[in-house]
Amino acid sequence: MREIMLTDIRMMLKVLAVVTVMIIGSLLAYEQLFLIAGVLVGYIMGAAWYGIMLGRLWRSADMTVSQAKSTMAVGLILRLGLLAFVFGAAIQISVGQFVAVVTGFAIIYVLGMVLLIKTNYSNYL
Repeated sequence: MREIMLTDIRMMLKVLAVVTVMIIGSLLAYEQLFLIAGVLVGYIMGAAWYGIMLGRLWRSADMTVSQAKSTMAVGLILRLGLLAFVFGAAIQISVGQFVAVVTGFAIIYVLGMVLLIKTNYSNYL
């Protein structure tokens, strides 16, 4: 299982590098390079969200159904709190930074979910 996760993380980092170069190019074209800090904060928040979720999934595999439901519910509440805190701080800075943070988070989240789904289906095929 760890080998599969490491392979997914390597793939995520490769795709993320390409996407980041494209974002930097776009921000340079529009002379908004200062927004890259918001994108990076979104990346960090997305990585934390994804890491917490994977950790809880990993631990819940050895639990009963009721224990797994409760630990996943607590994890969801903690992740939503993190999301509200960081997005709230970003909107206080500026709308541009808020959009940059949301974009960075969304990139990591969607990429992580796609890789998780791909791994799940490749294990059953």
